[in-house]
Amino acid sequence: MSAALAAASELLVAAVNVGVRDIVVCPGSRSQALALVAAELERVRAIRLHVRVDERSAAFFGLGLARESGRPVPVITTSGTAVANLHPAMLEAHHAGVPLIALTADRPRELIGTGANQTTVQSGIFGPLINTTTLAAPEGGELDLALAAGAGKELATARSAWHLNVAYREPLSGPVPDLSDRVEPIVDEVPEELVAAEALWPGADGDRRLDGHGVSPELAAQIEATLQQAPPPRQRASAHEGEAHLDTERLDPADWPLGIVIAGDGAGPAAERVARQGGWPLIAEVSSGARFGRNVVVAYRELLGAESPVPGLRDGLELAIVFGHPTLSREVNALLKRPGLRVIVVDRLGVPQFKPTPTAEHVDGVKVLAFGSTRLGASDEMFQLRREADRMLNGWLDASRAIVAERGSDAAAPDVEASRSRDFRERARFGQQELAVSREPVTRPMLVDAVWRHTWPHDRLVVAASRLIRDLDARAPGKRLRVHANRGLAGIDGTIATALGVADASQHGDDLTARAGLTRVLLGDLAFAHDASSLLVMQGGEDAPRLQIIVGNDHGGTIFDGLEVAATADPGAFDRVMRTGRELNIEALADAYGWGYRRAATRSQLEEALTDQTSPRMIIEVPLDAE
Repeated sequence: MSAALAAASELLVAAVNVGVRDIVVCPGSRSQALALVAAELERVRAIRLHVRVDERSAAFFGLGLARESGRPVPVITTSGTAVANLHPAMLEAHHAGVPLIALTADRPRELIGTGANQTTVQSGIFGPLINTTTLAAPEGGELDLALAAGAGKELATARSAWHLNVAYREPLSGPVPDLSDRVEPIVDEVPEELVAAEALWPGADGDRRLDGHGVSPELAAQIEATLQQAPPPRQRASAHEGEAHLDTERLDPADWPLGIVIAGDGAGPAAERVARQGGWPLIAEVSSGARFGRNVVVAYRELLGAESPVPGLRDGLELAIVFGHPTLSREVNALLKRPGLRVIVVDRLGVPQFKPTPTAEHVDGVKVLAFGSTRLGASDEMFQLRREADRMLNGWLDASRAIVAERGSDAAAPDVEASRSRDFRERARFGQQELAVSREPVTRPMLVDAVWRHTWPHDRLVVAASRLIRDLDARAPGKRLRVHANRGLAGIDGTIATALGVADASQHGDDLTARAGLTRVLLGDLAFAHDASSLLVMQGGEDAPRLQIIVGNDHGGTIFDGLEVAATADPGAFDRVMRTGRELNIEALADAYGWGYRRAATRSQLEEALTDQTSPRMIIEVPLDAE
C-alpha cells in the first residue's frame, strides 16, 4: 500500500468511526487515494457517497447535507482551482455555523512555488475566516498514520467550517484493502414505522384522503409524536454547550413587560420558548426555526415601519432579545439601533457574533435566560405589570391579524347555495365564477401562500436569497416547519445544490416522518439559472432525493426594484447591469437534465403542480409579472 493510500485510509476510517455519514467526492488525480477509500467505505455500507463533477455545486450540496443533518460533511477535491471553487460555500458555512469540511489534496512541499502543474498555495486559500490544518505528505511511518487518524477524528467533531489540506506524493494510490472489519455499516433499512407511514400517504389519490390539514390523520399523529421527541443531534449538542457556557443575569419578565423577541435565521425553537415564557411578541423570520406558537407577529414590517398603524407598539418597546441572524427587513435593523432600547443578543457556538449596535449585550449559548419573578406573592404591582404586558402582546397580535386579513390571496368562498339552485342561470353564473377563480393568474402572494400551505412538518422547505423569501416572510402564518435558507451571506449561488443536500439528508435521516416527506425549493429565475448545473443527479447509479423546484420567473432580478438604485439609475442601465433580465427555456433545461416539468400560470395549475406526485423530481415554472 502506498503511503498516500495508507494515510487516506486512516483519516477516513477514523472520521467514519467517530460519526461521519456522508462524503462528497469530486474527481481528480491528486485526491485519488481519498476518493478510492471513500468508494470502499461506500461498498461496505459505512457511508453514503455522493459524487459530483462540479466542485462549487458539490460544496453547496455538502452544505445542505450538513445543515439538515447537523453532522460534519467532508467535500474531497484535487489540487488547484478545484479548491478555489469551494470558497463560496465555505464562506456561507462559516457565517451560518455549518460544519462543512473542505478536504483538499495538495502537492508536496517541494513542489510549491516551482510552477508544477495544478500547484498553488492552498493552505489559507480561504482567508483568515476559515481555520486551516495542513498535513505534510506522509512517508509511511507510524507518526504519519497517527496524524492522519487524529485529523479524521477532528474532522468528525468539527462544529464549524474547516479546511483540512493533505499533501500526497506519488504513488498516489494502489489496491485498496477490504475495510469491512474496521468500520460498522450504516443501519439504513426502512423501519416498520416508516412503512406504515408510507402506506398512509395519499399517492395517486392526491388530496382525496386528506383531512384538510395536508396529511392523513394517522400520519399527522405520527408527525406530532416526532415533534415531541428530542431535537436532532446538532441542536442537542448546542443546547448542552449553551448550558455549560451560561453567563447572564436572571432576567425577570415582570421588570421588562415592554419587550420583544426577534428570531433571525438559525435561531431555533429556543426563541419561541423565550417569547412564550416572557409573554412577549415574537418576530420570527421564515428560516428561523421559531415561526410557530401564539406569540408570532406576521405583519411585523408594517408595525415597525415609519407608517405603522399603531406606532405606540413600536415606540413603547424597552427590550429586544435577539436570536440567530436577522437579515430580511430594514425595519428590524432600525429598531435595534434605536437609542434607549436594551438589546440582548444570544450568541451561537461556532457562528460569528451578530452585532447590531456597539452597546448590545451578548450572552452565550441557547438556554440562556432564566424566568420567573424574584418577588414573593401576587402583589398589586405584579398584577399591574403582567396586565400591561398582556395588553401589549394582544395589541401586537390583533394589529398583525388585521393587516394580514386585508391582504389574503385566497379566493372568496363559493356560494354553495347557488350551485344547488333550480335556476339554471344562477347555476351557470356560479360555474362561471368558479372557473374565473381557477383561471386567475398566479401572483407573488398567491405563490408563496400556496407553497407554505402545501408544506408540512414532515417536509423541508428551502428558500433562495431572492425577492421571494421576503414575500414569504411578510405573509407566512406560524407553522412549525423546517425551513433552510443560505442567509449567512445571503447569496443566490448554490441554492439548488443546497436543496438537494437538504432533501438527501432529511430523506435518509433519523426523523422517520421526514423520510416520507418532500423537499421544496422556492427561488427566482436568476437563482435557478445560476445553479442549473446542479440539476445533474443520479449519475453512476447514485440515488437522488424527492425534490420540487418552484421557479418564480419574472425575467430578472426584481429584488433590485425596491432599492434606491431603481429610482436614481438610468432605466436602460438599471435593466442591463442590475435586473439583468433574460429569457430562459426552463422546460428545455428540465428535459436535458432528466427532470419532470410543469408550467403553472393560473391558480388551479399551481395547486395541481404542487400536489403532483407523478415525478419525484419536478421543476415547476411559475410566470410572474415583473411588478
